[in-house]
Amino acid sequence: MYKFVSVALDVPVNKLFDYRCTHVNAKVGSRVVVPFGRSIRIGIIVKFFDNVDRKGSYEIKDIQELLDHTPTLSSELLKTSRWASNYYHYPLGQVLFSALTPIKRKNKPEPKSKYEHSEILKPDSLVLNDEQFKVAKSINKNINKYQVNYIQGVTGSGKTEIYTYLTSSLLEENAQVLILVPEINLTPQTVARFQKYMTTKPIEYHSHLTPTQKFRVCQACREEEKLVVIGTRSAVFLPFKNLKLIVVDEEHDQSYKQNEKFKYNARDISIVRAKNFNCPVILGSATPSFESLHNINIKKYKQYKLLNRFHKSKMPLITIVDTSVDKPDEGLSKTLKDKMKSELGKNKKIILFIGRRGFSNTVLCSECKTIVKCPKCNTIMTYHKNVERLICHQCEFSQNFESVKTCCENPSLVPLGVGTQRLENKVKELFPNKRVLRIDSDNISSKKDLTSFIESATNNKIDIFVGTQMIVKGHDFPNISLVGIINIDAGLYSTDFRGLEKTGQLITQVSGRAGRQKSQGNVIIQTNNPKHSLLLKILKEGYEEFSKVALKERESVNLPPYSHIGIINISAANRFKPKSLLAEIVKFKKNKSVFVYGPSPAETFKKNNTYSYQIIVGSKSHKLLSEHITRIKLYLASIDSKIKWYIDIDPTQ
Repeated sequence: MYKFVSVALDVPVNKLFDYRCTHVNAKVGSRVVVPFGRSIRIGIIVKFFDNVDRKGSYEIKDIQELLDHTPTLSSELLKTSRWASNYYHYPLGQVLFSALTPIKRKNKPEPKSKYEHSEILKPDSLVLNDEQFKVAKSINKNINKYQVNYIQGVTGSGKTEIYTYLTSSLLEENAQVLILVPEINLTPQTVARFQKYMTTKPIEYHSHLTPTQKFRVCQACREEEKLVVIGTRSAVFLPFKNLKLIVVDEEHDQSYKQNEKFKYNARDISIVRAKNFNCPVILGSATPSFESLHNINIKKYKQYKLLNRFHKSKMPLITIVDTSVDKPDEGLSKTLKDKMKSELGKNKKIILFIGRRGFSNTVLCSECKTIVKCPKCNTIMTYHKNVERLICHQCEFSQNFESVKTCCENPSLVPLGVGTQRLENKVKELFPNKRVLRIDSDNISSKKDLTSFIESATNNKIDIFVGTQMIVKGHDFPNISLVGIINIDAGLYSTDFRGLEKTGQLITQVSGRAGRQKSQGNVIIQTNNPKHSLLLKILKEGYEEFSKVALKERESVNLPPYSHIGIINISAANRFKPKSLLAEIVKFKKNKSVFVYGPSPAETFKKNNTYSYQIIVGSKSHKLLSEHITRIKLYLASIDSKIKWYIDIDPTQ
């Protein structure tokens, strides 16, 4: 006797497909091989039913092969994936396949060797201070039920020690624990910290692992009773069977939001999984996202504060440099150069933070004043001196530096602005006897680069670090006494409504790199507007007071976290088509509680010879927003296939 099943396929179609199933061992969550059009595909069974609607437009075909007698996806992971598919308006099949390892996704031969469980015989004793112990004890009281706990601790206050303490206690009861970090380059440091105090060696999970390594981690999550996984955002979809705690460290970090294809936020999916497992989740940061602060204020999250640094060092002294008076030379003001010389003379270490990689922002012709732009995207190109090329960071189009000298009769191209490479060169010129390391995605692009960087940093082999965002995300470098923020103005005047929030977080996080061990550190911030009201607020009164003012501004204009928003983006080779289609969508009948802004050009208006427009749809009710976006999605699914579109719920950029 056969049954009928609904199968999810890895196709960009928001529907399931029905097949006949004669395999008695088939279960929900099992992978199957099915015919699909003229092709053969792997699918996942998501539902059984007895009868099928014979009025359907296609013939019901048979499942060709059952690949799993034991389901690959658990009922809990299916439940989480359904939620994610509905919330983010992304096809269920593609959500489910994103939760599979490459080996399972492609049905490759499974490795015979399994993950080898490592025990640490003599871990160090972990001693919490009174402030930490009070927080850990309170969370531990409700460790066996769902609760969102928020640990807001100043930089260097010892949040990781609390995570480790709670994890060690759970491991004694044979539990599984997931620790999420925002960047791959933080996993070695986090593993080392946990491993120091635990009897079980943590496992890493991130995109630098091979397919075989990923498979073994997934297998361990299905089979091992006692397990700690430390990973980046993709680890949130691992097939745990006995999850008892999730930690999302630096929860404010934008890296938790995936901005390609399936645009999910790992922080929010962590909370959903914790609820499904009926276990606690801990969010931690010195600079909570405004969404989290709002949830704390309405008592949805339980807040804990750590007000003192673990090593009892003082918070750094902050100096603002007015760059309209103390004009920077290649990015460095006289004030900053003098302080660098003083600190280096004491054998101290320095971090210089800058928001842009490359040698400079771009190049300018001093004769005709032309700024070089990408011919495909019309965006300003970045000059990379090490390879003498201009590179578009939108579409990766690149040109040889010499080949662009055709703008006028007497072209004279000069670097404009400062990037990491240009700043690095200036620092090396000023301090030729000091060891300088540039940290950005151009220079740290592989696991080998990362390992070398961390080894050099932790063993005092570097005197001056020059870096982008990568340098401020939770790294604890020894002996840092000075942090220089080269230019903060882009964040203060960003067109992104989250610009001020990100700037406040950045200042606090970068400042937290200085003086973390024993002595008090120094921070120098260079800006053209030293009297900016919110800049002064955060420097004088701290991130919390700054956030109160900024949140009131958000509330006055009904922006998140006081509303929910989604972006509908349409792109096409015809520059007028996206705007006209979105103009039609704006006319859709909607509830009065739903608002629509636009259409307007997307932030990346032209990319690789396609043009993009977008609208912002929002409402105080997520349910009403979702219903309206569902109507838009049905319309988009019926339009010309040459048009590309995507939906981004809770956008972060």
